Amino acid sequence: MNRPRSVLITGGSSGIGAALALHYAMPGAFIALSGRNAERLDAVAKMLEDKGAEVDARVIDVGDEADMANWINDCDDRRSLDLVIANAGIGLATDKGNTLHECTKQTFATNVTGVFNTIHPALTRMRDRKNGQIAIMASIAGFRGMPGAASYSASKVAVKAYGDALRGAYWGRVKINVICPGFVESRMTANNRFPMPFLMTAEKATRIIVRGLERNKGVIAFPFPTATTMRFLTLLPQPISDALLRRLPMK
Repeated sequence: MNRPRSVLITGGSSGIGAALALHYAMPGAFIALSGRNAERLDAVAKMLEDKGAEVDARVIDVGDEADMANWINDCDDRRSLDLVIANAGIGLATDKGNTLHECTKQTFATNVTGVFNTIHPALTRMRDRKNGQIAIMASIAGFRGMPGAASYSASKVAVKAYGDALRGAYWGRVKINVICPGFVESRMTANNRFPMPFLMTAEKATRIIVRGLERNKGVIAFPFPTATTMRFLTLLPQPISDALLRRLPMK
């Protein structure tokens, strides 16, 4: 496909979101970017502008349906969006100060409702003009519920299944892709206190994601060893997979 010239990315102030924005930035490109931290977002926006891109950077809560719809519609009015990447996400640990209920509620507000609030306004407009691409950031953890990260993996299972379904429902009108990374260097993984196999940089992850989007792959899962292992676990009898997964560290 042609390189997208108008791109909207949530969670774009660091990690994969920032790396993707920097990849697509060029003279004549329009990059709309959201994040929660104004200072980090402004720093990324400055780098995009230095590469010649026109930038719309907003501090916005993806859980706010009205604000997200207004922003996305405004951006699409300004420059018809070629690509929307629902990247914003959080990963919370359950501890004494954060109950399972509260952890799950906060995680789903961002990782699930935030995805809905990002893709639905864009999907409506892209469907009507029969052109555009939407990418949903899921995770390798979205292949199967993980005992050590119940809220996080459940949220990623949900958006992966949603993306899989929408890809078929909108086939021929809007391209829809699901991205399932393993461990990638980011503010989220920086808090992990356990070994992270095949940990890769955001820049390397971006190269893999961009290739997958250009080829319109339904599921862009990487790195290969981790993705293959998770797919294999889904084929095992549940008592065996449960026993194996219980050995993994808690988030």
